[in-house]
Amino acid sequence: MTRPIELSREARQAASAGLRQVLSDELDVEIGALQADLILDRVILDLGPILYNRAITDARAVIAARAEDMDEALYGLQRQTDLR
Repeated sequence: MTRPIELSREARQAASAGLRQVLSDELDVEIGALQADLILDRVILDLGPILYNRAITDARAVIAARAEDMDEALYGLQRQTDLR
């Protein structure tokens, strides 16, 4: 089940303000809040899934490393015996 990526109201406002600031500072382009929201929506639509998938990949790597550590720890707990 795929859900759209949503930002909290505060995060959305901060991202929109940041976008407006970057456009103003770097490109000398002044845009209003509505235009910034439209650009932000498009960026989230296009880049959101890519960034989300990257985060999932990174999380999998962390979990795999932890699982390997646990596996090694369990082998360390085994006791030596001649019986199988």
